[in-house]
Order: sequence, then structure tokens, then C-alpha cells
Amino acid sequence: MEYRDVGRCASCGGKCCKLYIQRCEGGQLPDDIHYANDNIIDLTQNFEYYFQHSVWYLEKDKFEVEPLYDVLKAFSAWIDSYIYNDFSARKIEALRFLSELKERGISMGYCAYWTKRSGCIIAWEKRPIICKEHRCKEWLEEDNKQKLKIRS
Repeated sequence: MEYRDVGRCASCGGKCCKLYIQRCEGGQLPDDIHYANDNIIDLTQNFEYYFQHSVWYLEKDKFEVEPLYDVLKAFSAWIDSYIYNDFSARKIEALRFLSELKERGISMGYCAYWTKRSGCIIAWEKRPIICKEHRCKEWLEEDNKQKLKIRS
């Protein structure tokens, strides 16, 4: 079943589009994809595996629109911004890339097809089923409140 409520979703700010932020922090990335061992190679490989097996990567050709940013490049830049010293050319390039994303209104924690200014850039008909069938916690709670009112 598809759910669409443009007004509700516009006022939300894209909480369901926080694909690369863990659920415990308000995002959609499974909490078990955490990187507690601080091993940068494991962290990178885990994230790349998660992304390359996601619908947003596997079905990207069906969307008929280019992503707003390269998720793996952004993730690598984020890593580089932390692990290299302040005078490293790699760190400077990473910070420049991340700054450009921010200037364009793009947060790398969000889906590569979402921007705060315009929401999802994928036409409704082309969006992944997981997106069209999703209802956030707030939406479900509001529906439950409405059902209780009707019963009362």
C-alpha cells in the first residue's frame, strides 16, 4: 500500500530520508551497522557493503534522475576529514568537497535524492517501493490517535 501526504511530509523535514544516520540517532541506518571497533577499514567496508546492497544503489537507473551527490565519495571524504592531519592535501580536499555539499543544501546523512529545499527529486511514480510504502513513527501515532477518537 502506498502512502502519500505531501503537506505532512513537507513539514517533517525528511526524517525518513536520513538513510545514512543510525536509527538510534533518528535516521534509517540499522543500529547494528555500527563501527564500535574504530577500525577505519572495517567501517568503510561495512558502509560500502550496506550502500551497494541498498535499493538506492541497485535501482538507481530506474529513477531517471541523477543523485545530488556521490554517497561513497562523500563517506570517504568524511572519513578523510577525520583521519588526516590538518595540513594534509587529502584532508583539505575532503573538507572542500563536504563544504560544497553543504553550500548546495545537501547533508550527506540524507538520501542522495533529497534536499531540504525541494524534498525528494525522484518522481513519485519512479520512487522505490520502500519509500512509497513508508510511514514514519509520527504518522503512525497520529493515525492511531484519529482511530481512537473515532471509536470514542
